[in-house]
Amino acid sequence: MLGYEGVSALMTTTRASLGRARDIIDEYLAQGFSSIFLRSLSPYGFAIKTKTYAAYDTGEWLKFYFEGLRYIVELNRSGRPFVESYAAMILTKMLTPFETGYVDLMSPAGIGISAVVYNYDGDVYASDESRMLAEMGDKTFCMGNLHERTYEELFGSDALLTPLEASFAASVPMCNDCAFEPYCGADPVYHYATQGDFVGRKPLSGFCEKNMAIFRTLIGMMEEDPETKRLFRRWAAR
Repeated sequence: MLGYEGVSALMTTTRASLGRARDIIDEYLAQGFSSIFLRSLSPYGFAIKTKTYAAYDTGEWLKFYFEGLRYIVELNRSGRPFVESYAAMILTKMLTPFETGYVDLMSPAGIGISAVVYNYDGDVYASDESRMLAEMGDKTFCMGNLHERTYEELFGSDALLTPLEASFAASVPMCNDCAFEPYCGADPVYHYATQGDFVGRKPLSGFCEKNMAIFRTLIGMMEEDPETKRLFRRWAAR
């Protein structure tokens, strides 16, 4: 059986969420959850069709995220164990030799390697984001149809191998000399959706802006306070 501890609720930040990080976390606690993934909107599917993706920018979301993260640290200090899952995955990469398996923080990208999606019509996509992009009319990341192609043809398709080849962060301009490269990953689907390119221009990338701000803040919080550092070490070792 899956069990009570095996269930989580994925939180997605809307415009109405901004400024209410504490309220949202308190509700998760009230419902018995032990963690939360403070997640921003993605530039695919319903979020684009309804224009909700443009409801806030990366800077506004980061303000919301850090409000929530610091509140969670306060909760732990007061004796309420609770984890912010995205920070925990980053800290695992920072503080341990282990990989998290989280697609967006892998290099090469985790699409088609750590994730694959079979759609109702038999089409195979490198990730759920790829499938959502196809629902918008762009099947760039469709690896083929399982009724028409063999396993070798699907996973050897250009739709998968070309973006994977472009997703080695250590060889990408501006990633290859970034201090945070070992902690980061590549997201060719995001950059294709927002910039029309698998690599993307890093100074204009919301992916880079978000992750670099989080990396800096996590390191700063550990440097400033030994108790927070001990807490983050526990998260990393989960």
